[in-house]
Amino acid sequence: MEDFYLAPGSPKDQSDYMVTATALGGKVRALAIRSTNLVKEALRVHGTSPVATAALGRFLTGALFLADTLKGDGDTMTLNIRSDGPLQGMTVVADSHGHVRGYCLEPVVETVYHRPGKLNVGAAVGKGKLTVVKDFGLKEPYVGQVELVSGEIAEDLTYYLAASEQTPSIVSLGVGLDENGVTCAGGFMVQLLPGADEETISYLEKRVGGGFPEVTFLLQEGMNPEKILDMFLGDEKICFLQGAPVSYQCNCSRERMERNLLAIGKKDLTELSLDPKGIDLECHFCDQRYHFSQEDVKALISEDAEES
Repeated sequence: MEDFYLAPGSPKDQSDYMVTATALGGKVRALAIRSTNLVKEALRVHGTSPVATAALGRFLTGALFLADTLKGDGDTMTLNIRSDGPLQGMTVVADSHGHVRGYCLEPVVETVYHRPGKLNVGAAVGKGKLTVVKDFGLKEPYVGQVELVSGEIAEDLTYYLAASEQTPSIVSLGVGLDENGVTCAGGFMVQLLPGADEETISYLEKRVGGGFPEVTFLLQEGMNPEKILDMFLGDEKICFLQGAPVSYQCNCSRERMERNLLAIGKKDLTELSLDPKGIDLECHFCDQRYHFSQEDVKALISEDAEES
């Protein structure tokens, strides 16, 4: 791949990353992601069936686009889908460092297709709501909610951005699968900036409606995020700003699980401490298991009482 198609900080290997750019005379902001490895990791952790892998992979990738606006070290963005399809819903959390984690409520569901080779993610997700929670460490987080448009994820995020954040956007997401698992994953997002004129809007509408190839095809052809943006925008003066790594990463720890136990309240925790087998907790995001013996639980109660 020519160096022209590498933003500052972008890797030359096949690792996952997100690139940001401006184009069309500074009237649009564009991002693209290769997320193949992080979607493979989500499949490994959760053992998702094919259509669940595609849905979760799209959701993980899309969350990274939305989280690009986070700036503080501790800022997080949580995206929830609760729906009536077989998956029942998904939860994804992304931070300002390119880390993302997530899970499906029902990770193994029957695989259905639009046509041979084209998974019907919308049928697996069904109808429901998308909720986005931005936590900037303030007293109250920002919460936005919209109805799902199709359950195909990209259209749902596009609608959320327009309805809840008043940001006209184009979102394209894809996960390629074969009998061995994930072959590729990624997507791109183009957003209008203040000052975008009708000519720019008309141009982008034509690009969207002009039969632009699916992002999975482009990734399978070996195109990196920069090349995909360049092809879609068709702007020889596109300005690639930076590339940054993205990854599937959970921040759970024994200490966090201890805080979760304390959060249920002293009365309930005291009742749980009566079980000689102790307590087993499991992280939804990475399936890591934490065992707290009866002695551990009693010690937690004693430490909490001393601090109080």
